[in-house]
Amino acid sequence: MEKPSIIQPGPLSFSRGFSAPPRTPPPAPLRRPPGPLKLGPYFQERPQFTETIWFRFRTRTIQATASPVNGLNQNVLRLHIRPTIVQRIVQALVRLLPSFVGAWLESSFPEWNLPSQVILKKQKEGWDEEFDMEKETYAQLRPLQGIFVPKFFGELRHDNIRALLFSVIGGACLADPEGGLLEVADFRRMLCETVTTLSRFGIIQDDEKLDNFHFTGDKIMAVDFERVNDHRLTDEQLELNVKFAVDTLVRRYEDNQYCLWHDGLLQIDGEETKRDG
Repeated sequence: MEKPSIIQPGPLSFSRGFSAPPRTPPPAPLRRPPGPLKLGPYFQERPQFTETIWFRFRTRTIQATASPVNGLNQNVLRLHIRPTIVQRIVQALVRLLPSFVGAWLESSFPEWNLPSQVILKKQKEGWDEEFDMEKETYAQLRPLQGIFVPKFFGELRHDNIRALLFSVIGGACLADPEGGLLEVADFRRMLCETVTTLSRFGIIQDDEKLDNFHFTGDKIMAVDFERVNDHRLTDEQLELNVKFAVDTLVRRYEDNQYCLWHDGLLQIDGEETKRDG
């Protein structure tokens, strides 16, 4: 009996009586129309909920009015410190001393030279390693404090929870409408400068989120170093990581701008009505 012939499959070409499925290009990302942006008609200031707290920081007990910095990070509080007579006396005496002595006292006893507003960040439950990582990272970035990252004043305990105390950098979070007003080219340029500078100190953030950056008027500052790449990388690896981080954040910034524009939280300058999309 003659054996049936076996047809060997050829290359993947769909040439045996079938047509190849058409290649549909991926949809283009949605982008808002060009033009300068401003806050839209549906933008509203968030209500501020405050409470009075007390905590011990080194040699001083501090009383402050506290409010969450936003609705997502309830463990991060903006504090308005209530000055005491002792604090005013200490600060007045420091100003009378030679500058090098005053600088030494401020670094040795930061609790008596705090600004009127600070940020208190409490450890999240179970995030012991991340808390320690952030503290170590700020020590590593000491030369950049107050320039590309907040100033770090030290560690304390509040409600029996470990916490870190930082300076207020001001500006606007890049995830918020107030931080979404930049032209993309300007955003990329400033972001690249910040991320590149951090990389020169061996720091690359592992979670590329817009929430981790603030626009402060003439530059972008980075916050939140609970998750960073602490492996020793070559210069080439650092360069690739910087490019990936910048490209990722630029794409997310454009996506966020479109969402804010579509929802009426941002609008093109001169545009008066909300689009239905």
